[in-house]
Amino acid sequence: MSEELWLLGLRTAGVLHFVTFSLAWVTPIPREWDAGLAALSPVHRRFSIAQNAAIGAVLWFFGYVSLFHAPVLVAGTEAGRLLAAGAALWWGGRLIVLPWLRVGGELASPHLRIGFGLLCMQCAVYAVAYGWLALRPAAD
Repeated sequence: MSEELWLLGLRTAGVLHFVTFSLAWVTPIPREWDAGLAALSPVHRRFSIAQNAAIGAVLWFFGYVSLFHAPVLVAGTEAGRLLAAGAALWWGGRLIVLPWLRVGGELASPHLRIGFGLLCMQCAVYAVAYGWLALRPAAD
């Protein structure tokens, strides 16, 4: 694939990271989240909130890097490969964790089911694409 196509793809992925980040604020998964959160002990509640904040921070970071520093990821430098490897590992981890959560019963509408499927697909595509950038053969 040409460098220009990689740059376009990464910048598009950067925008989609921010779209995913924004949708996370309005997606009602799981139902009755506030009641479930309130039922947790204070330490578990803080842990849950911190974990969600960390997920948001990682989404924002990789969105920023992909959108504004795509040439670094494509150049094949050590820094670019490390960033791409981090993104691939994170998205690959999400691809493993999301099905494990077994949220199917919480996806009350077709929109939520489609959205969850798209999120899983996004995880797979990003894990493969960023993984390829991290591991691809060096340019001659």
